[in-house]
Amino acid sequence: MAASMREMREQAREELGWEKRDPDRYNIDAIVRDAWINGNGSAETWKAAVEKHFKRFMVGDWVRLTVETEDGFTEHHYGPIENFRKPGGNHYRREVATPYAAFVHPEHTRSHVVPLADVVEEIKDFEIITEWSEVHEGGPEHNYGVYHCMGAHGPYPPPAKVMVIHKLSGRKRRFCDDCNTPDYRSRFADEALMYQRNLKSTILELRADPTLITGPSANARQVWDNSPADQYRDFADAFPWLVPAPAAELYQQWKETQSAPVAS
Repeated sequence: MAASMREMREQAREELGWEKRDPDRYNIDAIVRDAWINGNGSAETWKAAVEKHFKRFMVGDWVRLTVETEDGFTEHHYGPIENFRKPGGNHYRREVATPYAAFVHPEHTRSHVVPLADVVEEIKDFEIITEWSEVHEGGPEHNYGVYHCMGAHGPYPPPAKVMVIHKLSGRKRRFCDDCNTPDYRSRFADEALMYQRNLKSTILELRADPTLITGPSANARQVWDNSPADQYRDFADAFPWLVPAPAAELYQQWKETQSAPVAS
């Protein structure tokens, strides 16, 4: 006797679970139809149906959207998808398999209706390291070489379990498993955004004249009083991802000349 639709749905969900996939992120009825009802039930047909009917985005997913500001800066903003919208911005009256856009409300910019083609899963902006030796490499001696979680734990945080690297800035933060969430990762990325906003004048100055970063250093007898060029170089050392490319290239050349041996 042929299996009922309900039984096939249950079987499909079990199959996805065995493959360590989240069944809720798939259109189960469409997979059943393409793989088993209209398809031949082979492994290849199943795989094609699963890949075709994966729901890349769902309500509640955290995403990153890119905003170009009037003064020529690119900003990354993060927030959860609140609902899906039609091309004109209106709400869908029913659930659709392939929505056009998402309504996102990031913390540091206005709400946006963004085509799904233009948003990125927030997790793609981070590298997650789980190897204990790498997470705690160079750990503090006073704590037996173990770093604490940098989430909100009060005075007694647990040991970190992962190291999160923000790919754009290269900055690192350590979390326990409970704090390794889209919310905490996005707050971490927001710190890089705030640095960019607070340092706009310096970035614009180096955009206008990259050679400012290769100017003379302060007089050796007045090392406590940095020259303007020294201050630009300090900025580049602290925030390398914010240095405009021409200035970064000149600074690299300048460092190489400073380290080159003096001919006798």
